[in-house]
Amino acid sequence: MKAKIRLLGNLLVSETARNTYAVFIGNAVSAVLAFIFTVTLVRRLTLSDFGYFSALLSFMLLLTELSDIGIGQSLSSFLPRLEKTVSALHSFLKASFVIQLAISSVVSFTIIIFSLTVSRLLFHTDKFAGLVILTAIGIYATVLSNFVNNSLSARKKFLKVAFLTVFGAFLRLALLIVIILFSVVTLNNSVLVQSLSLVILMLAALSVHKFSFLKSPLIKGDIRNLIFFAGFLGLARSFTAIAFRLDVLMLVALKDATEAGIYSTASRVISIYPLLAGSFMMVIAPKIAVLKGNRELIDFSKRVLFATILLVASSIFMIIIARPFMLTLFGDKVIPAVTVFRLLLIAMIFFVASIPPVSIAVYYLRKPYILTVNSVLQLIIVVIGNLILIPVLGRHGPAVSLIIAYGISLLLTTVMTVYHFRLNNPVRLKPLLKK
Repeated sequence: MKAKIRLLGNLLVSETARNTYAVFIGNAVSAVLAFIFTVTLVRRLTLSDFGYFSALLSFMLLLTELSDIGIGQSLSSFLPRLEKTVSALHSFLKASFVIQLAISSVVSFTIIIFSLTVSRLLFHTDKFAGLVILTAIGIYATVLSNFVNNSLSARKKFLKVAFLTVFGAFLRLALLIVIILFSVVTLNNSVLVQSLSLVILMLAALSVHKFSFLKSPLIKGDIRNLIFFAGFLGLARSFTAIAFRLDVLMLVALKDATEAGIYSTASRVISIYPLLAGSFMMVIAPKIAVLKGNRELIDFSKRVLFATILLVASSIFMIIIARPFMLTLFGDKVIPAVTVFRLLLIAMIFFVASIPPVSIAVYYLRKPYILTVNSVLQLIIVVIGNLILIPVLGRHGPAVSLIIAYGISLLLTTVMTVYHFRLNNPVRLKPLLKK
């Protein structure tokens, strides 16, 4: 018993734990500020306008994640191995930054040029073209901010990551409060607040990051290696992004903005789980990438599993208190969103539970194709599920689709990861686990 208590104590004060605390606290504060922002916005806007706002936000996040093409996750795999060679580290950083800058510029300017067309496709009207342009600016700013965060986290500079995370959430809420004090909150100025806060965050992120690496030569081999490795991760991230962001857009298209607003209210609250899961992955990725041998992997996996169980337990607890929690936040206005909230929490159980197998597959076994295969499957299930279920179940349809997609993905990812581990490591697992 004393040995187990000592082991738990060591886990709680380890470097990984301290880094997790820094990122978690930053994201926790950010999540609280995001909650306040969402609650305030839902109370000030009609459910229809909040549905449109959420659709534009989903569009922005979707294009942002597609523009990443897997580079963000790839940095956590490459940079820790290059820390001892400054010239190689700087050259690799420059290659990744140039790629991100080029992609974000092309994507954003393309959306601005075709803003009328995008407005017609998404909302069947021209009147949202101006908001689409603001969203395109937000995409550009978010891609560059994410690059800074990903490069800082890959180099274990988690305090700076936490600061930027909190600063972005605080800035958005502060700008919304200014609107409330001096004007009336509308769909137009809500989108303006969103995009303006992202631009300021981008400037802050760029000022925090040291760009001395831009003086280094651009090596074609770095670009080739990055694109080759990031290709699988990029495909996986793209498919996952599409699967996760299509819900609101498809609700607006197949039902109406009010149904999308009800679903989005629950979805925005649920977004804390992908945020926490992403933060946790951000912390453990550089560590897993440099593990040596099965013994280290097993020891580290126990810590990852412990944190994952806590996240799953919190989701179960939230299912139990879902109704009073939602009514306290938003009032009777969002009673229809309570059942959606519970269904999405079930989906998050499967999503969070996939952290251990995904992290091992990508960063230890270096088999990013496993994530790609599962992401393709998720996309197929979500698209077909939404097309079938949204006309029948309305706002509940996308939640049910996510439960099915994440459940199957968890099972398949686990099976494939165990298979490759056994294939590459003939040492049996049972003796290791007993030690």
